[in-house]
Amino acid sequence: MHARLLACWLPLVASCAAPVATTQAQSLPSSPCPAASSAPSPVAPVVAGPPAFDPAPWLADFHQLLGELSSHYANLEAAREQRHMDLPALAARTEAELRDARTADAARRALQSFLRAFGDGHLALAAAPESAPSPSSEPAPAARPLCDRLGYGHQRVKEGVDFTLVPGFEPSADADAVDMPGGVLRLPSGVRLGVVRIALFMTEIHPALCEPARLSLGLADDAACDDECGFRVELAVSNLLLAALDRRLASLRKAGAAGVVVDLTGNGGGSDWVDPAAREMTALPLRAPRMLFPRHPHWSENLKQMLHDVEADVAGVNDARRSTLASAASVLRAAIADAERPCDTSGLWTKGGPAPACSMLVRTAYYTSGLLPYAKSGAFAGLHAEELLFKPGQYRYREGANRLPVVVLVDEYTASSAELFTAMLRDNGAAMVAGAPTVGAGCGYTNGGIPTVLRNSGLKVRVPDCVRLRADGSDEVAGIVPDVLLPFTSRDSPYQRAAVAREGLERAWKRR
Repeated sequence: MHARLLACWLPLVASCAAPVATTQAQSLPSSPCPAASSAPSPVAPVVAGPPAFDPAPWLADFHQLLGELSSHYANLEAAREQRHMDLPALAARTEAELRDARTADAARRALQSFLRAFGDGHLALAAAPESAPSPSSEPAPAARPLCDRLGYGHQRVKEGVDFTLVPGFEPSADADAVDMPGGVLRLPSGVRLGVVRIALFMTEIHPALCEPARLSLGLADDAACDDECGFRVELAVSNLLLAALDRRLASLRKAGAAGVVVDLTGNGGGSDWVDPAAREMTALPLRAPRMLFPRHPHWSENLKQMLHDVEADVAGVNDARRSTLASAASVLRAAIADAERPCDTSGLWTKGGPAPACSMLVRTAYYTSGLLPYAKSGAFAGLHAEELLFKPGQYRYREGANRLPVVVLVDEYTASSAELFTAMLRDNGAAMVAGAPTVGAGCGYTNGGIPTVLRNSGLKVRVPDCVRLRADGSDEVAGIVPDVLLPFTSRDSPYQRAAVAREGLERAWKRR
């Protein structure tokens, strides 16, 4: 079992119960004393108002949240060391806001403000689940097609740069145009650049590819499909997408493109097919980024399962791969020991508190690609630990499908796995980056992440449990600053955005 990364960034906002009303019961109007002969006036019953809002449970939740972040928020050290955040002041301000809160909604906003201060696209209150439809309106599971049950076609996709609005763009009109849009853009200088649009690194936005994937796996449309089955479908769809990317790159080369632009504007991330997609873009052997993770049972248990699979292969392999497996087993044993070593970082929240004498993060050699930063495709085929040694090996991709110069186009909505794609190419010297600084979501959650539920309010908090390092050793959560900055703004019309992108690509091409 490998740590599967779910790193799709979404602007999540939690909802909770309606705020408790704080209006007190109105006092009864006074009346003069009645005459002795008059009948007594009826006295209206005193209706007690709702209880005043009590911030104490929210304060308890906040203290629990501080403890949770101290134990497994992977970017906590970056907040202090890269962002130079005054964590004690932030904690004190939030506590004061909670004490002053008069409604549950105000208290929730205080927690949201606290989390936003970290500038981490993955650290947020989780969105409240939608209410389940009534049994009468919900079809029986078997009545819904398998791909629909797996969520294919349910996601909204943010539009990229619409180059059809500026002169000199010829959109591709082939069979791959739906799932892998592209075209050729003529710059003012006359240079022709091929454009390929990747809206998200999520297979679920490609419902038309799910059906052939289902058929290739021999799954009936009404078959039950658990998490492992869902992953098999995801892998099959990913391979279809990689084949479409390969064909798109070939079509752009055939159309006379001198270089390739990968449009990742608005791409909020996705899943693991991002790694082989990056490897298709260049013939350079891309080294995957280092990946750090917190000392926590979530990771130590995962590492133990990895070790079990690696040791099973060591016992059954007699070729050159045996030494690689033995080395991997040693790395995993060291990582497990480190992950189980406690580290108290709670002093970070108190002014004058003790500075941690340790790092929360395990720094054993581990990568977003697995235990190896690079390997040839298929090098470990047939091993139980193939995915653990080199995760991209489970995909069918063609390394170096593109050999033209590459520019990655990003904006203020590019996040998570899209940042990984960009960083891998940029840090290996395989691409130039143009656009606006990215979100700064960095690494997300592995195997669903570490559940964090606040005991009193019931609010769920999504807390990243991994770190990706750039080539200079910085945490990718800081976002990616492009080589060529473009003045994208939120008020741009689609035409303005396309015009700015076209002009910026001209500058990027001259600087390559």
